[in-house]
Amino acid sequence: MKHYIGEIDTYFGESSVTTTVKFKTDIAPSDYLDALASEFWGEADEPEDGELYDFGDRSSGGGRWQEVDASTYDALHIIVELNKGEEV
Repeated sequence: MKHYIGEIDTYFGESSVTTTVKFKTDIAPSDYLDALASEFWGEADEPEDGELYDFGDRSSGGGRWQEVDASTYDALHIIVELNKGEEV
């Protein structure tokens, strides 16, 4: 299993915020991060453009990611670890 830090981008109209998370997966990290973004604010409508998930007053999608080694991953206590119940 590989270790990553990544960003979930959220847009509120013309404003935006980026949340940094860490995650572990054996699948493509962009797919896994996108799946995390799809549940970040609860249930979302499927994206029409294939990019952002619609949560009504906000939209979210997976952003940039970077693979890190296990010791770096474990040392990043300030970053929240997200995971899905099942692999995507």
